[in-house]
Amino acid sequence: MLADVSIPTLVLSMVHMTGDASWIRGPIRPLGLFLNEIQGYLPEEQKAEIRARALKAIIGFRDAGCVLPPPPDEALLREMMAWLVCEEVPAEYVPMMLEDMELDGTDQRSVVSHSSAEARAALPVVVVGAGESGVLAGIRLKQAGIPFTIVEKNAGVGGTWYENSYPGCRVDVGNHFYCYSFEPSDHWTEYFAKQPEIRAYFEEVTNRHDLWSSIRFSTEVVRAVWD
Repeated sequence: MLADVSIPTLVLSMVHMTGDASWIRGPIRPLGLFLNEIQGYLPEEQKAEIRARALKAIIGFRDAGCVLPPPPDEALLREMMAWLVCEEVPAEYVPMMLEDMELDGTDQRSVVSHSSAEARAALPVVVVGAGESGVLAGIRLKQAGIPFTIVEKNAGVGGTWYENSYPGCRVDVGNHFYCYSFEPSDHWTEYFAKQPEIRAYFEEVTNRHDLWSSIRFSTEVVRAVWD
């Protein structure tokens, strides 16, 4: 498995897993950042060195009971980000990344409504489309206790990833870009997943959040009238 992993990603995972910042303070550093160049242009001997060191760390982590250290603080996270992108990262990016990665296990974007149940019931919401954004809207509305219906023209969720099923259809950036921050996936079969896997991901999320009964399938919105 380590033979296929992105080495820069593996290094940052080791910092998180071990709490040891020496992983990014040694001589091995990515030589550049380019979209879809997931190995940081590292030479083979350095990649092999990292894999061997990581394997020992992973075995030690397993044998010690898989207990994570505290999440990286803002200073260390900024250092990790700068190491990855090969340049200084503005400080204002760090809180956004901490929120998005949810290293403490908290979905900071979860919606909590402070209005009464009567007020929420008086403002039902219609969401047009059960693609990536529509499914997310349904999740957040459900968390807030606001009644909603998702109207979807197709017979299933996924939007683009439901409709486009031509041979070889797949993502052209890493799969994690198609995941919600609060619903990461670790079971992709390829780094650039094909359409059936992406579609299945949205179906799994819809199932976990029990949205099916709130979606009206095979129904197309053709106009909206202000009343």
